[in-house]
Amino acid sequence: MTTRRFARTVTIFAVLACPAMGPQAQAQAPDGAPDLSGMWSDPPARAEDNFCHVGCTVAARDYLTQLLDDPDNLDRSYAELRRVAQRFNSTEYIPGHLTEEALADYPFDPATSPSLTRCEPWGFTRQILAPHAMELTQFDDRVELYYSEWTARRTIYTDGRALPENPAPRLLGYSVGYYEGDTLVVESIGVAADHSNTGFVHSDGLTAVERYVRSADGSRLEVEVTFSDPATFVTPLVMARAWGWAPGEEIYPYEDCVIPGE
Repeated sequence: MTTRRFARTVTIFAVLACPAMGPQAQAQAPDGAPDLSGMWSDPPARAEDNFCHVGCTVAARDYLTQLLDDPDNLDRSYAELRRVAQRFNSTEYIPGHLTEEALADYPFDPATSPSLTRCEPWGFTRQILAPHAMELTQFDDRVELYYSEWTARRTIYTDGRALPENPAPRLLGYSVGYYEGDTLVVESIGVAADHSNTGFVHSDGLTAVERYVRSADGSRLEVEVTFSDPATFVTPLVMARAWGWAPGEEIYPYEDCVIPGE
């Protein structure tokens, strides 16, 4: 019998983009807001966290949990069950959420991504669920996210402002946030058309709602994000991932991009 050495858990999380903090700025979360600030990186090697390393649909993550918990699967390896969950995700679940137009471009060929062919940074759906380190800093009027992938930065304004009307699309869009109890909720619009790490291509009509929560013991940051786009989805798609607390982690300049064949 194959032994699976993966603890199982459920995950949830997200954030935004703009300029870095000024030299005089001081980090300060509003009174009563949850403490989410700090350096976060890869979570412990739990089965679902491994599966959701670059983001996964919540449905596929939960399906994997069911497979792992089923006594009939005790003789099946984690790798095999992971493949079953991935197949469910890519051939059943995601296609069932796509419009006919989006299905025509599904799955997107990652070999044609501008990130590979022209070393262009990742778009919104990939960046907010990117692997590896992410630094989150709370202020009384905003939250700033700094991702190790492409050393991308986002700003989420929490000062009560409204999202802009009909903004020109940009790579990481425009984001505002607010706190609901222990959760940071982020709403984003104005995202440039791009593709995801799960194979769908979206238009610049994409909107997103991210919900960030820290575990009770402080060791995990989870995000769950709901994507909507009338050109892409017949019903919203919900994805997630998690980070582990990593105060000693550092983010270095992103200098590893190499165009294949050059």
